[in-house]
Amino acid sequence: MCALITLIVILATALATPHNGVFVWSFALPILFYLLLGKQYGVLLSASLLVIQSYILGTKSSLSPFTTFNLSLNLMCVYLSIWAISHVFEGSRAQFSRRLRNLALLDPLTGAGNRLSMNHYFEVELQDKSQLYVFLLDLDFFKEVNDKHGHAVGDQVLVEVATLLRVALGRGYVFRVGGEEFALFSSFSDKEAALNAAEKIRADIESKQFDIDGLNINITTSIGIAKFRSSNSLEELVNQADKQLYKAKRYGRNKVYCKFKKEPALDELTA
Repeated sequence: MCALITLIVILATALATPHNGVFVWSFALPILFYLLLGKQYGVLLSASLLVIQSYILGTKSSLSPFTTFNLSLNLMCVYLSIWAISHVFEGSRAQFSRRLRNLALLDPLTGAGNRLSMNHYFEVELQDKSQLYVFLLDLDFFKEVNDKHGHAVGDQVLVEVATLLRVALGRGYVFRVGGEEFALFSSFSDKEAALNAAEKIRADIESKQFDIDGLNINITTSIGIAKFRSSNSLEELVNQADKQLYKAKRYGRNKVYCKFKKEPALDELTA
């Protein structure tokens, strides 16, 4: 649409005399550029249009109604003013849109993605799922931290855990899907690589001393892993990871479990 309208305006300006005033349509185009194409293309196309239209009008044998320098200057100022207003408006609109998107897709406490964000990532953004693994992570006995030190301290621990997860995971996405439960999405070359990454995350959290308001808090985490299969929906994939997480909790917590890892025998559990 932008290309077609711009072409029509430029051709009309080139073919008609300035007296017909067709060039006035150029003043509306920066608004169109910014609204439809955004800030980056708005700057580029508005500047290009200004150069092209100035050149066309400058080559006209008769410049009526450009009878005075002041009139030409005023027309130039009008175009630049509309361009500037469009630029500022689009910048404010884009910033407001990003703020709304963050409110909708990010957990307000930790800055990690929320469940809606996880669904959008899995269904829309993630194109190649062939090597996708999901880590479902739950902080062990986290209720005791809240009961002993208060929810404000517990919230700060969650914020630091989310930061640690983003750093430890490296490439991938972190989502907060419950009070102290996180889902991590990332691609790995094989099962062993995924298991090693999860073990590293578990060990990093276990060894981390969270210094919150002068308190040194130690926590551990249990992790369940599931690998994406072509028939999996997001719900099925998360449920598979949740089953492995349940095993990690059942078999003593502070562990990583997945289908391809050998589980302890019953007599080992009761020994």
